[in-house]
Amino acid sequence: MDIQLHEIEAITNKFADDQKIGSGGYGDVYRATHKGEEIAVKKLHQLQGLDDKQFHAEYRNLREVRHQNVVRLIGYCYQTQKKYMEHNGELVFATIMERVLCFEYMHGRSLDKHIQGNLY
Repeated sequence: MDIQLHEIEAITNKFADDQKIGSGGYGDVYRATHKGEEIAVKKLHQLQGLDDKQFHAEYRNLREVRHQNVVRLIGYCYQTQKKYMEHNGELVFATIMERVLCFEYMHGRSLDKHIQGNLY
């Protein structure tokens, strides 16, 4: 499901720190409520190496996975915006890509708290 950026900004309070529940190498994760359902919103960092093909491949893979030990993908946002900003002392129009993945929220915060059994 395609979720508009303005909707995601509204449910995360514009990605407010008090809603942040995690952070990693690829992005920050926020807890939010969308259409009455608690979800985890992962806002991906603006990474040089993450291109469109990789994002679309990751989305396709996540969309198709159905397993009890994998959180369900609820939706995504992929939007580009033009912003007027300063770069190297000059004001320029920059293209900003916003990439967000929305997952079902897993109560208990971390999967490692739910996995049991021997690792060997």
